[in-house]
Amino acid sequence: MAACWLCSLCSSMASATSTTSAAANTDTVYVSATGIAAQADGTLSHPHSSLQEAIRQHATKGNKADTLCILVAAGDYYMDRPIVVNEKVTRPLHIRAQAGEKPRMIGGLRVDGWQPCEDGLYRAYVPEVKRYGMRFEQFYVDGKRAIPARTPNEKWFFVKSSRETPFVQGARAASYAVQQINFDEADWSALHNVSPGRLKGMTFRFYHKWDITRKAPAYIEADSSRIWLEGAGMKPWNPITKGSRYFLYGCRAALDAPGEWWLDQKEGYLYYKPRTGERMNEVECIVPALHQWLVVKGKPNQPVRHLHIEGLTFCYTSYLIPDGGEEPMQAAASTEAAVLMDFAEDCTLHDCELLHTGAYALWLRQGCYRNQITHCYMADLGSGGIKVGEPWWRASERTLTSETLIDNNIITDGGHEQPCGVGVALFHTSHNQVTHNEISHLLYSGVSVGWVWGYNNPQPQSIAALADDNRSVTVKVPMVSPATHNQILHNHIHHIGAGELSDMGAVYTLGESEGTRVCYNVIHDVWSYDYGGWGLYTDEGSTGVEMSHNLVYRCKSGAFHQHYGKENRIEHNILAFSHVHQLQLTRSEPHLSFHFRHNIILFDRGEVLAGAWDKAQTDMDYNLYWNMAGDMPKVMGKSFAEWTQQHEPHSVCADPMFADAKADNFTFTSKRAAKRIKFQTTDFSQAGVYGSDEWCKKAQQP
Repeated sequence: MAACWLCSLCSSMASATSTTSAAANTDTVYVSATGIAAQADGTLSHPHSSLQEAIRQHATKGNKADTLCILVAAGDYYMDRPIVVNEKVTRPLHIRAQAGEKPRMIGGLRVDGWQPCEDGLYRAYVPEVKRYGMRFEQFYVDGKRAIPARTPNEKWFFVKSSRETPFVQGARAASYAVQQINFDEADWSALHNVSPGRLKGMTFRFYHKWDITRKAPAYIEADSSRIWLEGAGMKPWNPITKGSRYFLYGCRAALDAPGEWWLDQKEGYLYYKPRTGERMNEVECIVPALHQWLVVKGKPNQPVRHLHIEGLTFCYTSYLIPDGGEEPMQAAASTEAAVLMDFAEDCTLHDCELLHTGAYALWLRQGCYRNQITHCYMADLGSGGIKVGEPWWRASERTLTSETLIDNNIITDGGHEQPCGVGVALFHTSHNQVTHNEISHLLYSGVSVGWVWGYNNPQPQSIAALADDNRSVTVKVPMVSPATHNQILHNHIHHIGAGELSDMGAVYTLGESEGTRVCYNVIHDVWSYDYGGWGLYTDEGSTGVEMSHNLVYRCKSGAFHQHYGKENRIEHNILAFSHVHQLQLTRSEPHLSFHFRHNIILFDRGEVLAGAWDKAQTDMDYNLYWNMAGDMPKVMGKSFAEWTQQHEPHSVCADPMFADAKADNFTFTSKRAAKRIKFQTTDFSQAGVYGSDEWCKKAQQP
């Protein structure tokens, strides 16, 4: 028998793996895209034609101590259902690609037979639309996400006015209400006198501060430039009001720019306006059909154990807006993921690609322990990359997801459907390690930690929760954040925000987080739409967080911001070249907010400190400040000498002597000034991914 491909990915699993290998055999089964199902028995000469069939026939049979190794040949595997691994799989299961290639597991259908039609458009018939009522809201041409026909073609318009009529009252907002939204007539001029049929399918994306609302209107008056929405009432923290940004999409009348598409749901025709150079009968066109590629679903007392997947490419999943529309949700927290894991232990996903998703790429949700996501490439994401834990409370006292290793991955180009998606989101979960990842080109936060707003309250509170069968119930629980001892280390997080949303950061923490460390990261180019483009962001109630030895530069609103929190430690960081102000502290509280020591603050514009620095209780000292544009400006209305005498007696104004900070070279030509503040240097070249030249080059962005 062939030897198992995986000895271990970390020392914690090495002894268990070697013990199993010594006591058990390995069965090998083959899968090929050219296999013939009627003849398949899993041998090399008669391989299975699908991975699901190989699992069904072999993974629940044989000696439970024996490993089943499934080798997948190169090729395209068009999936008609998700791959499911459940509690019935009781033996170790290793799935990997053959010959170092990446077979493609495709969750969509190929569209061919394009014909030219009016206005430079092409159309193709998708029989599944009429035959089965298939719906899709994404479309891809040669691996590039096409744009649902929209107006305006870039950026957004602004709401003229709005009015809400509540019908059923709720706790903080109406349970049911109708909103009238009025728009500027000039913005809607192309839609005036358009037949209702060409407006069918119209959907709106409204932007709030840190999330969005997506809905189809209940009624449209195109000539009057107004619509009516219905459903839940608007929340006071993210209403649709005068000045709110929006664009509309999904209707035939908006199909006017290269790269845009529209589906005639009634007739089954897909229309597309090609980009320059696209020959429609030569390109690969895919519409996603599945919402998920892989579901790992154990049970609380029968988890899936020792599932290891290596070397596969998963591509194309669908996401559909719910029938009642999509209400605002920070971090797109409750949306689905293309790979979903519940009650999984000691499983790994290694050297895989997760591409072209409708929502998140991966979610380790309930009861997942000691799992590892390593050396994976996640790109072109509808929402974000990886979610760990759940963003809601459970009625049972079951142990929460924990001890996940997320290491050496590339997570990039996200937020296409839900711009509030996060690169890595840690909800109710603890003792996770997020290390050496490249996280870039997202429209909201890079890493988010915690899901309890404010300080812990040990007194039981009545809250909405989920029962084990996912029914909504009311329980009384202490409001104590379980998001503790999470490690965010050695990551390269950059080009975050892109001016799309506000109130976001490259690393965002929330609630009491004892033992959480954000260290040795390189963070840069964080840009919000309005306020709140921060590098390091300790939000509501962040407590016990260490943010040390980070390099943070070119952030819109500041390299560091604390809304409010307690006893955080911000030390030995280089914080450079923010635009509006360098550092921000919003709330003054009667306790120690944070330690801010041994940091280098380098700038050439903007305020140095903004907010409540002169009122809050902070432990500030031994910091170095340097203005590359000239003299040191006033700090909180005081001269630098007055400020340091009163607040930071050992802080200095001195050139830190970087080699070429303007060109992102923060190595020291001399450490004389740094030694004055007892600054500990860090080798920032270790941040980001590691391994082969090919892998490291893949992480580099133009």
